[in-house]
Amino acid sequence: MPNTPAAVPAISVRGLSRRFGEVRAVDGLDLDIGPGELFFLLGPSGCGKTTLLRMLAGLEAPDAGEIRFAGRDVAGLPAHRRGAPMVFQHYALWPHLTVWDNVAFGLVERGLPKAERSPRVAAALERVGLPGYGRRRPAQLSGGQQQRVALARALVLEPGILLLDEPLANLDAKLRSEMREELGRLHRETEIAFVYVTHDQAEALSLADRLAVMDRGRLVALGRPEDLYHRPPNRFTAEFLGEANLLPGTVRELHQAAAIVDTPLGPWAATGETAGLEPRRPVQAAFRPEAVRPAEGEGAPPGGAGAPAANRFTARVLRARMTGATVTADLEAAARGGAVLPLRATWLSRPGARPQAGDVATFAVDGGAVTVLRETE
Repeated sequence: MPNTPAAVPAISVRGLSRRFGEVRAVDGLDLDIGPGELFFLLGPSGCGKTTLLRMLAGLEAPDAGEIRFAGRDVAGLPAHRRGAPMVFQHYALWPHLTVWDNVAFGLVERGLPKAERSPRVAAALERVGLPGYGRRRPAQLSGGQQQRVALARALVLEPGILLLDEPLANLDAKLRSEMREELGRLHRETEIAFVYVTHDQAEALSLADRLAVMDRGRLVALGRPEDLYHRPPNRFTAEFLGEANLLPGTVRELHQAAAIVDTPLGPWAATGETAGLEPRRPVQAAFRPEAVRPAEGEGAPPGGAGAPAANRFTARVLRARMTGATVTADLEAAARGGAVLPLRATWLSRPGARPQAGDVATFAVDGGAVTVLRETE
C-alpha cells in the first residue's frame, strides 16, 4: 500500500479555494493523494477540512481551483457521477428502508438489474460484518451497526475513492476503538483511497498512511504520522498532534547534524535536521512529555557533535496522574534567575513508582527527541 502519491494521483487538487463571506474556509490549497492511500485530514473545528471533503464529494462548489480524480477533471461533475461516495458522521440512512434496501440504494439508482445487485449487497454486508441483518431497519441497530451499514452502502458501489466525514464521532469510546480497527481492515482488503476527516489525533496517528494538518483553510503540515509527531515542522503541529513541551531560546551554534540552543534551562542540544536555522535567531526547542526521563545514575544522553553533555533540568513535581498504562506528571523546572517553567512528563506506569507531589529530581531529554522550531512557526 503506497505511502506516497503515485505518478497519477487518485486525487489531485490545485489552487482550491472556498469562501463564506469574509471567511476563507479553504485558501488556495494544493494536495495529491495516491491510489490506495489511507489519508487523513486533521485539524480543529473550523479549519476547513470538512469543506474540502465536501468539495471533493461534489456537495460544495469551489470558488476557484481544480479537482482531478485519476487525472480526470471532476470539478463540474455532480456528486453521483464522481465515483467517490461519502460516509457521513450521522449515517444518513433511510429509516423506512431495510438494511438491504439501504445498501442497494445506489445500485438501484444506477439501474443495475436485481440479479446483479443481490450478490454485491450480500458481499458488502459480509465485508462489514453484518450478514443476516438485511431485513432489519436502522432503528433496530446500534450506532456501530448503523455506521457499518453506511460503510456497506458506499463499498457496494466499488469506488476508487471513499470519503469519510468524522464517521466515528457519534460512537462511545469502546465502539470507536472497535470501528477504528474495522476501518483499517476494510482499507487493507479493498485498497480503495480513503480520505478521512477527523479532529481526533488518535484516529489519525493510528490509521493513516499519511496525514495533512489544516489550520485556517491551509495545509500547515503534510507527511507520515510518525514523522509529523516526532519531528513537527511548526509549533501548531507540535501542539495539535499530542502534547508538547516548548522551551523558548536562541540558536547558539549549528553543527552538521546538531543545533545548540540557549534556553532558560541552559544550553540544549537537538540532533537532526538543522536546515533553515540561523545563529542568534529566536526559536523554540520542542519535545514530547514521553521523552523526559529521570537522569540520576545514568550516562549523558547523546547530543551530537559539539553538544553539551546532556539536556538536563531539575524540577519539582506539582501533581501526578495515573491513566492506566502511563503516569503523567506536571513539573516546575528551575530556570535561570530563579524563574520556573511548567513542563510535563509521561512515563510507563509501574507498581510503587508513581512520583509524589513535592518530589524534586533531575531529568534528562535525549537530543534526538528535541526539535528546533523557528519562532515564526
